[in-house]
Parts: sequence; structure tokens; C-alpha cells
Amino acid sequence: MSQKQGFSKKYGQVFLKNRNIATFEASLINGSAGSSVIEIGPGHGMLTGELLIAGYKVIAIESDHRFVDELENNFSKKVREGELQIIKDDFLKSELKSADYIAGNVPYQISSPIIDKLRTMSFRKAILMVQEEFGERLCAKQGSKAYSRLSVMASLSFECKVERRVSRNNFSPIPKVDSVIVSLSPKPWDYGIDYDTVSEITKKLFSQRRKKISTVIGKNDFEFSQKRIEELTPDEIIRMCYSLYPEKNYSC
Repeated sequence: MSQKQGFSKKYGQVFLKNRNIATFEASLINGSAGSSVIEIGPGHGMLTGELLIAGYKVIAIESDHRFVDELENNFSKKVREGELQIIKDDFLKSELKSADYIAGNVPYQISSPIIDKLRTMSFRKAILMVQEEFGERLCAKQGSKAYSRLSVMASLSFECKVERRVSRNNFSPIPKVDSVIVSLSPKPWDYGIDYDTVSEITKKLFSQRRKKISTVIGKNDFEFSQKRIEELTPDEIIRMCYSLYPEKNYSC
């Protein structure tokens, strides 16, 4: 199947055509030979090939049977040797819970659900290619224009870093926007309050991000109440949750 065929506009599918970018993605993993890598949506297998060259054992999760057939044909030797396992499944619905590393070029439409899924998994590092605007919001720091609920929740769960910007001209068909490669290294959730509570209050606050927190919450007798949400760091948001929900605090 050529890279000019078979893409789905519905799922935002575009395919990397610059092998040097795939080589760079594989190099960012920086793991030892034989480490396991779950690859999300390998498509035609350009990144798959670079991961195999780097010596990783790859578990490729692909939902499109056309690409599954192509991968099985093009990498038949690696499959026989046990270096590559191809699973026909939707990554978001898969029951895989852990690997040494995770990699993938991710469609914009499912970028947020994939980040949520990764939060529930065990791994050392994820290397993902996402659309530029999403990647900037994912890794944004307090005070920047891109700072959002996504930034806060990602920062509490991962060490996030934009590793490289990638021009849209490196894809086929050419998308309307550029992409970025981001790295995510998991952090333990040891904040003394549950994830869902923090997520809920953060969502509420960022729905009115430029108003004072006291206006959004309806209370003004706690720390940070006179600040705007975009001025708070993720750790300060956690402290605010302690004040708002003392009954939900627990010992780590």
C-alpha cells in the first residue's frame, strides 16, 4: 500500500515520509537493546522499522486491518524471530498495561484520550508525535498563553518536554499544521488527593481562566482566592484543592 493511499480523514491519518524523523524518534527512547516498546498505530511501519533497527522488541498496536496485513508482510522475518508482535486492536481499548517504552505518531483527534490512557499504564518514557498546538498545550508552563487544564494535569502526571518541531512537509498527505515530538516520563501520583477531584476542579477553573478564583469557586477565604487560574502552578492548584476539599485529603 503506498503512503498516498488508504488514509482516513475521519481519524486525521497522515503518514510520516521522512525516515530521518523516525530515526530521531527512536533515538529519543535511549533504552537498552531488547527493551519492549509499545508502538501506537504504526501505519505503514516507518517508525516500526527504526525501532527494530535500534534493537527494541516492538509490540505494534494497529486497528486498521490493511496496515496489519502490510506490516505482517513487510516485517515477516522480525515477526518469526519474535522481535515484533503485531496486535490488531484499538490502543484506547487494549488491555496492555505496561512496557519499557511507548512510541507513536498520534492523530490529533485522539491525542487527549491517549494521554489519559498513558496515565493508567506503567512505562519509563513515551515518545509521541502530536500536532504542534496540542504539544505546546501539553507541555506549557504557568504564565504562558498555551497554559491550560491539559498542561496542569499532564504536569502532575508526567515530566513533559517538547523535543523537536516537525514541519508538515514531512507527511503525506500534507496536513494543515506542523507537529512536535514530545517526551513523557511518568511521575507518581503522591499528592494526597485523588486524581478525579483535582481534574474536576481544574476543569471548572479553566472554564473561566481569566477570572479571579474566588469568583469561579464562590469562596474568598482561602489561599490564592484573589489570583487568576492562569497564574497558579500545578503544585499551587493541588494546595488549593486541599483547602477546598479537606475531607478528600489522605496520607501518601
